[in-house]
Amino acid sequence: MSRDAILGRIRAANTTTPTTPPATPSAPPSLVSHGDSAIARFRAAAASKGMIVVDVKGPQMLPASVAEALSAARIAHGEIRLNDAALADLPWAEAGLTIARGAATRQDTLAFSRALAAVAETGTLMLTSGVGNPTTLAFLPETHLVAIDRTSVLGTFEDATALLRQMYGTQLPRSVNFISGASRTGDIGGRIVHGAHGPRQLFIFLI
Repeated sequence: MSRDAILGRIRAANTTTPTTPPATPSAPPSLVSHGDSAIARFRAAAASKGMIVVDVKGPQMLPASVAEALSAARIAHGEIRLNDAALADLPWAEAGLTIARGAATRQDTLAFSRALAAVAETGTLMLTSGVGNPTTLAFLPETHLVAIDRTSVLGTFEDATALLRQMYGTQLPRSVNFISGASRTGDIGGRIVHGAHGPRQLFIFLI
């Protein structure tokens, strides 16, 4: 039996009248923040989770900021995998960096994504999948680089999900990933292991 046939039978059997979903409660006042206050709160929360936050004066300065951040962390300037058209057009060669377009593979060590929003409440990034932002970029390479506009740093998860609905309406992306730091686990012998199921390092570039 096909998927559509199964769902059709379920709908036909469901005779209950749909009810109006309850209104989403507001975030507690203690979590609400905006502008510079949200950025400061996000920066502190992200740093507490081991993320490195870098301020960038403008998009054209991003490649130089990436090169400087990688050098400071003693990470080799290998090829950076990305597929965002706007990011790809930046002056990477002038900063001594090379890029490759497309989704990430197991051989890639560096990847660049663009976040739709950041949540100051917990220091969390919200990434949506798409042609320009393949999900593999966030999970396969050992070092994940993420760009986000300062105006997209929001106070709470309620703010972030409201932005998601505003941007996508009812046609949500295939996946929405909330990322709160690089990969680590304490399941192996009770000790923290980095990179067990994702990147070992996570850099955030606030533009």
